[in-house]
Amino acid sequence: MNGRRVTMTAGDSGPARIPGSGLVAAAIIAAMGFGTFGCAQKGPGTAKNPDELLTQLKDDRAQIDQTTDTMMKRIDVFNASRKPGERTLQFSEIFTQDLSPEQRDVLNTLVAEEKDFSYKALLQKIIVDRDTIRGLQENVMRLEQTLPDKFVVVKRGDRQHDLAMAYLTEEAHLDAEKAKTLLNQADQTDELLAGNKVWFFYDPQRDTFRTYVTQGEAGRTPLVVRRARQRQLIKERDSAQAEVATLQQTKADLEATRSQLETDVNGLTQRKTELESTVDQLSRDIAFRQNSLFYHAENERALKDQGVLTSVLKRVHDVKPLHYDEALDLRQGTTITLVPRNYGLEEIREVRVLPPIYQKGRDFQIETAEDHSSARLVILDPDLFRGKEVLLAIGG
Repeated sequence: MNGRRVTMTAGDSGPARIPGSGLVAAAIIAAMGFGTFGCAQKGPGTAKNPDELLTQLKDDRAQIDQTTDTMMKRIDVFNASRKPGERTLQFSEIFTQDLSPEQRDVLNTLVAEEKDFSYKALLQKIIVDRDTIRGLQENVMRLEQTLPDKFVVVKRGDRQHDLAMAYLTEEAHLDAEKAKTLLNQADQTDELLAGNKVWFFYDPQRDTFRTYVTQGEAGRTPLVVRRARQRQLIKERDSAQAEVATLQQTKADLEATRSQLETDVNGLTQRKTELESTVDQLSRDIAFRQNSLFYHAENERALKDQGVLTSVLKRVHDVKPLHYDEALDLRQGTTITLVPRNYGLEEIREVRVLPPIYQKGRDFQIETAEDHSSARLVILDPDLFRGKEVLLAIGG
């Protein structure tokens, strides 16, 4: 693990992590030679001691983290406002080094083209965030150049823990147990990208160790990768929650529809029952009418007075005043019993069936009691009388 080294101002601090950028990467690459490990070049003289430098570095890195998070949130808000086909923003493209002048001016172009005042103001805030981050990154780069920290360029599959162990055991010449103890006190990440730079510094006098990661040639820092994954997870969670809410609403709607359908089915079943009952009743009524003899029975004198019978020949003259509201169901019986008092008479001596198309002794039979206290009409041919109307003229 050899590399070109440059003498730097000594200093130490607890573990820290910073997001890098293309600017930091370019400046560090320009200052460093090739090799597995390298050190930052010594920067211009400064009156700050190493502790102050590290404190300032931590503060600047923390502010970069905070401003980066704010900027990414604002970018998300802006992208959510875009219509299909409209230009959106990506955090990484704003800090990529190999951009054309037009690409570097994308924010300014969007500000100039944006018509909505609120989104124009949002873009202007994103520009302020970008410039703040760039300024902080330049300051971090200058501060890093004053420190004796070494770095290693990450290859695919590398882990910060393994790289730090290699530095502590091979460069700092510590035993494995001591190295593990120091590493347990340092912040580490498993989200390295090929091209990132992992930095190390061990101070044997104070027995302190620090390690952190910058963007290097990878184009993205672990912080950006982590936040992108977190945002993706949040989006997936929100999408899943929205899908669950939609499914729950759909379920509620289906249950409401099912309940309404059950109510409708119950109503239709009830209606079906009512209609079946009505049909049954109508069927019974029709069958009754088809199989019954309807008659009107009254004494002859009253019929003459109403003009129904002629006074001389005792024939039917006018049946309009009559109502055939009595009936004999020929399926159940073929006899009509007549009692004189029901017709204002003291006895019954004669019963005539009108109209005279029906023949006595063939179609029907009249049976009178010996004391004339009653009489019976016996139907001999029920089929002949089914559904017919007859007048029974009773003589006393």
